[in-house]
Amino acid sequence: MEFVVLPDSPAANEIEDLLPASLREKVLRHPSGRPWLVGRWRDADVVLAESPHGGIALLGTSAVAEEDLSDRLRRLRTVRDLDALSRSISGSFHLIGSVGGQVRAQGTISTARQIFYGTVLGVTVAADRPQTIAQLTSAWIDEERLALHLLTPFGAPWPLSENSLWKGVRALRPGCYLRMTSDGAGNVEPWWAPPAPEVSLADGAGMVRDALRAAVAARSHRAETISSDFSGGMDSTALCFLAAANPGRLVTVHYEAAGDLNDDKVWADRCRAELPHAEHVVLSRGTGPALYAPLSTARLDLEGPVPLARPRARLEHVLKLVADMGSTRHMQGSGGDELFHTTTTGVYTMSRQTPWRSLRHIRSARARYRWSPSDTIRRFSTMKPYPRWLAWNADQIDDQRLWGDETGWEIVPRMPPWATEDAVRTARRLLYELAEEQPAPFSALPVQHEMVRSVQATGWNIRGVSRMAEQFGVSLEAPYLDDLVLDAALSVRLEDRLSTARAKPVLAAAMRGLVPYVLDRQTKGDGSAEFYEGLRMHRQRLWEICGDSHLARMGLIDPGGLRSVLFEEHADARPFMPFDTTLGVELWLRSLSGEAIG
Repeated sequence: MEFVVLPDSPAANEIEDLLPASLREKVLRHPSGRPWLVGRWRDADVVLAESPHGGIALLGTSAVAEEDLSDRLRRLRTVRDLDALSRSISGSFHLIGSVGGQVRAQGTISTARQIFYGTVLGVTVAADRPQTIAQLTSAWIDEERLALHLLTPFGAPWPLSENSLWKGVRALRPGCYLRMTSDGAGNVEPWWAPPAPEVSLADGAGMVRDALRAAVAARSHRAETISSDFSGGMDSTALCFLAAANPGRLVTVHYEAAGDLNDDKVWADRCRAELPHAEHVVLSRGTGPALYAPLSTARLDLEGPVPLARPRARLEHVLKLVADMGSTRHMQGSGGDELFHTTTTGVYTMSRQTPWRSLRHIRSARARYRWSPSDTIRRFSTMKPYPRWLAWNADQIDDQRLWGDETGWEIVPRMPPWATEDAVRTARRLLYELAEEQPAPFSALPVQHEMVRSVQATGWNIRGVSRMAEQFGVSLEAPYLDDLVLDAALSVRLEDRLSTARAKPVLAAAMRGLVPYVLDRQTKGDGSAEFYEGLRMHRQRLWEICGDSHLARMGLIDPGGLRSVLFEEHADARPFMPFDTTLGVELWLRSLSGEAIG
């Protein structure tokens, strides 16, 4: 899928002519006859309603019927009236509307589906990919901002995190829509904010269950066969059992992990026995590509860097397999950790609302992470306002990361040890400039802001995997990232999200009675054996990429630091988190230049 959204302006016809033929397979038109939505997509991925005064298109996955969408269209008077539609339809989709000469374009809150926009021939134009706008304006990348993409683990903090690397191209802020007028103007309008966490566990579990059930049903709608990861963890297992309740054929895929410390297969085997009508595929260890396998056949998306080099070949292997079995939509459990895993920022926020109830959670965190009394006091002292927190982080970005759960508005960003002084100075300056603008967080409650930001970081990765999946004719789906699922999870009271005895208490409560065994699982699969195996096999090839680095020629990294992380001994795999981020930026630069990446 790829598309461009044009305003109801005389310039729209000229802009349509500038688009490549491959992007003009389908054209929808405003009531005026001018082009409105131009692109390429599968019929199964679009629900469309049109009338003499406008139109609505949902591009992605949803279960709404065209008749229902047409009925809603008849009641619209302005694009603002589409707010209610945004809040009522399950699934993951771009919403594009044309009403009364104005256009509305939006993606999802997670940015798994995103809108980018810029000015072409004097009018605002939107697209689902930034390079599409850049090609229309002959723009190139903003090399200065590359330094921000070296920050780990999630890149730059909000709102720098949403800036496009293409000059003159802007990314739409999550929770907002782009309003395009007939005179060519483009205005960003808010339509969503995180809900207050006021719902009890009993009611919240019901909301999460209903939202997830509808999200999975949206993937089954108009698809004869869907597939899903089946790791043996709570997130993917829940999706498989919800999918099995829908009509159509279900294929599940379990990738057997290497090493004796990973018990995922034990739990997956127990749960699969409860789904006899699904088709289960088990990929035995050693039968697929190793981590960091060569990328010679990869078609990297040009949107921006995504740290997918480590699992990319394996993901492609699974996607090709399910495509060969007839699946057109493949589900992953991505987003489950971000929505339902307890963080110390959640404990901190609860300590400000109900101090006495938070004490046992603070004691539990202190014991788990072996904090000293002074560490505990520091982590739970009054948090800096968001702009001051950003400025403080700018001071700290080249410090060594202290591993363990951190308390903050977001996970603290750090530059890798191989970043040059120029790269650090540039990133620090951009963070200082951001702090001076006094940006507001998504919510006054740090835990709500943290959840939204972590979901968006996952959405960025899902966008990258989705581009990869398209080459096999498969749509990559992450139901946990859907707007309505996010809303439900954010609505639950903080005291009910936290548990010292149970993993993901809200999700476990939501799936109780629907999913067996794994809701009480107390272990988590260890993937270190597979990591080290992949590194041993492909270390030399990775060094060949890093040793002849675009980033080094641009003065942003010291290749010697990358050699150290690749060839020295490490106690665990944590130093490779920043390595994967840097590698993602390097591979993206190579894809832009057309160089081989295998």
